[in-house]
Amino acid sequence: MRILNRILCSTIALTIAGATAGSVRAQDRAVPHTTSSAEANHWYELAMKEREDLLFVDKGIDSMREAVKADPHFALAHAALAYFTNDPLEEKRERALAQKNMAKASPDERLLITWMNGTKDGDLVPAIAAMNDLIAKYPSDERLQNLDGEWLCSNQGAFDRGESVLKQLLKSDPKYFPALNNLAYCYALSGEAKLAPALMEEYVVALPNQPNPQDSYGEIMRMLGDYQAALEHYNRALQIDPDFNSSKVGVASTYALMGEQEKARAQYLVAIDGTKERATKLDYRILWAMTYYRENQPERARQELKKIVVEADRDGMAIEHAEAHRDMALFNPDAHTALKDIDHARVALLARDFAKGDRDNELATILFTRAFIAARAGLKDEVEKSLEPLSVMARTSRSYILQRAYHSAKGASLLMQQKYDAAIQELDDDAQNPLSLQLLADAQNKAGQTAEAQKTLTTLAAINDERVETAFAVPPARAALKANPGTTAQATPFHIHP
Repeated sequence: MRILNRILCSTIALTIAGATAGSVRAQDRAVPHTTSSAEANHWYELAMKEREDLLFVDKGIDSMREAVKADPHFALAHAALAYFTNDPLEEKRERALAQKNMAKASPDERLLITWMNGTKDGDLVPAIAAMNDLIAKYPSDERLQNLDGEWLCSNQGAFDRGESVLKQLLKSDPKYFPALNNLAYCYALSGEAKLAPALMEEYVVALPNQPNPQDSYGEIMRMLGDYQAALEHYNRALQIDPDFNSSKVGVASTYALMGEQEKARAQYLVAIDGTKERATKLDYRILWAMTYYRENQPERARQELKKIVVEADRDGMAIEHAEAHRDMALFNPDAHTALKDIDHARVALLARDFAKGDRDNELATILFTRAFIAARAGLKDEVEKSLEPLSVMARTSRSYILQRAYHSAKGASLLMQQKYDAAIQELDDDAQNPLSLQLLADAQNKAGQTAEAQKTLTTLAAINDERVETAFAVPPARAALKANPGTTAQATPFHIHP
């Protein structure tokens, strides 16, 4: 599943322009936003503040909906709603409305709308150029820089660039805590989780009465494998705010990783009940269904995922529809029917019309998963069938997600061709993906790099998150290390066929 940190702060001081102008604008230090309604501006600012407190999934998204209701011509609010929502129908509608009303926005707002819409549509070159122009013009706009850093780290996996943006922001304002939080996540997601707890300590001390610092601390500790500490921090967040749903799902996922699947399922149901957003409910239900795979009940897991497929198809939730099929494919022990599962995921994704950038990233993930399944079964032709469309997409896309999927699929192809050194070079670019690490360990072992293969296996075994890739690949790696601490990748049960 997608692991995204959704933190954004609003520190913009606003003044209301004269009645003749009919607008609400920020001071020169920040990107202005224009609306004919003070009420719409109020809801917009409240939405951004609620998002900063990680309440955006329900409260903040509703506030942004109130903003566009109060002023249907508020282009930036339409763009923000499209950018933040996980409902594909709402996203498509709001992106179109933002585009329709852009003439009513200020020139700099139009640049921000270009960035928001472009990152969703896959038009990354003009989007990145627009963001760079805005940051150059508004070097003191903390919200803008934090938004850029968050997107680079959490949405694209461009960790070095994201860290650079966030560090520069914190250098100018060490007390801008949303950036502190995002930097901690950037470290954790890039494999440097040990750097994050010190930032979390600063975060919780600075904001002792807010739930999100404790929630973030809980997730960081879970990534580090300290499950008890994770539960303690999640529960502290819930003591501050009993309705803080992010911590409810955090508790559930921690229990799942601890192997306590009954407790995990009970807590996931609490989190599902705690949100009214359709896509979020389905995301949590997929995590709930995954617990059956975790406790070796594959038929029950498949049964529950099939129910999710029906509901996601009915509600037009293409990403959840495809994800459920992809999960079934990955855990399907029969390679040929697994490939049928993954092809259903691809068809489900392409059957719906939604943001091209989001669709391409999801499609890239599906195609690499297909290449992985085929490689494990020694089906060379099927690996090539998976790689071909990825190669075409990669030639024109600037998406880090898509590029990593392409290089990993190419690595799988080279592994099938017994070109192990070349495969290693390709697979090494995707060191945060458990499936790529499986392939990398096998390629290293076949190339005679047994020490490097052991390091890769150890890296794989240390991953702690709720992704399906982790549920599939990490337990056998840990079992192999536990059975024989000196083992190499060759001894693992995920050895790839030549």
